[in-house]
Amino acid sequence: MDVFKKNIGEVFDGRYRINRTIGVGGMAIVYEATDLVTNRRVALKMLKDSISDNPQALRRFINESKAVAMLNHPNIVKILDVSVKPDHKFIVMEYINGITLRDYMNKKQILNWREALAFITQILLALDHAHMKSVVHRDIKPQNIMVMEGGVIKVADFGIAKIPDAETVTMIDHAVGTIYYISPEQAKGKKIDSRSDLYSLGVMFYEMVTGKLPFLAENSYGIMHKHINDAPIPPTKLNPRLPLGVEQIILTAMEKAPENRYQSAPQMIRHIYRIQSDPTTIFPAQKPMRTPTSEVAIKKTTKGPSPYGETQTGTKISDETKRPHTEPTKGGHTTPTDHKPKPKPPAKRRKRRTPEYVPFSVVVVICVAFLLLAIVGFILLFHMLYQGKMAEAPFLLQNTKEVLQGDFSTSMWKTFLGKGIFL
Repeated sequence: MDVFKKNIGEVFDGRYRINRTIGVGGMAIVYEATDLVTNRRVALKMLKDSISDNPQALRRFINESKAVAMLNHPNIVKILDVSVKPDHKFIVMEYINGITLRDYMNKKQILNWREALAFITQILLALDHAHMKSVVHRDIKPQNIMVMEGGVIKVADFGIAKIPDAETVTMIDHAVGTIYYISPEQAKGKKIDSRSDLYSLGVMFYEMVTGKLPFLAENSYGIMHKHINDAPIPPTKLNPRLPLGVEQIILTAMEKAPENRYQSAPQMIRHIYRIQSDPTTIFPAQKPMRTPTSEVAIKKTTKGPSPYGETQTGTKISDETKRPHTEPTKGGHTTPTDHKPKPKPPAKRRKRRTPEYVPFSVVVVICVAFLLLAIVGFILLFHMLYQGKMAEAPFLLQNTKEVLQGDFSTSMWKTFLGKGIFL
């Protein structure tokens, strides 16, 4: 009897009846089973007998159950039950009616870039959910991505996930991810974080739209060396129909230094949405991607219900400039980043108009003229009141003229006084 079929028809834990074998991996066999309690079809992942007593393999198996149990997202395969007993160890998961992304890619060879973006976006949403809970997948590859009917994506196999409060992993565990998709820091055995998943996703994205892996060699060491040191061939050279903005997204995710990559899944998603709305978009180059401003923005966007494509206030993110920068990065490609508009120069301050003041001399002349007119009027009025003679008017007018001309002599003053004008 085939060793992989020996459990067919058996019932485990009095509840799960094995129907058929779905797939076989390095550590486990995946069966289709029926939950006799709920009468629901499930996937049962059972650890192989040959390694069930291996402490390291068992720890990885338990890690997967812990990791996925923490997660609840529509793009992540759900864990329904875990059973660890002396004679068997298995995880019960939701049944996925679909195929692996590896099978899908083998069938299509090269994916349309729009379809690839739709798949990558769903994977990023799943990874963002995991990263928010400090869970790093560490083994992103097409074999661990399920494609369901209608293009729905499910991320599976968190078997080597790095989870909070887990045991210290060994150097071998650090580099255990499939070698073709391993990040440079993972290949070096260094500390990894969520950006390592984004690198692996970038490699997978590269393969989806070009039909080729970015790094190949005769052995695993050669492949790891290339991940650490070599720049990939620009995707547009392998697929000229690929928009330059898509190439920029891929190569930014694949930057050797983590600080030069996207710093979070939402940051990468925002650029994907830009390309989906305008395929001619070209992102300005800027390294590193990790800046105080971008880090604050990332922290803010991860708190809201939908940080992808809109700000917290619901305002759509404005289009960035389409003019490419000419600063090449290593490997001859440019690195996109969120564009920040230059601050507007301060508006010129308008000079305050000072009021035009009338010279003091002019004011004096005007006042003197009014005073003289008042005196003449006063003289005329009293002359008419006390003398009652209109015949004196010519004399007054004549002398008024002399007064205005400055010819009013002392004798004239006597004449006025003699007539009783001044009392």
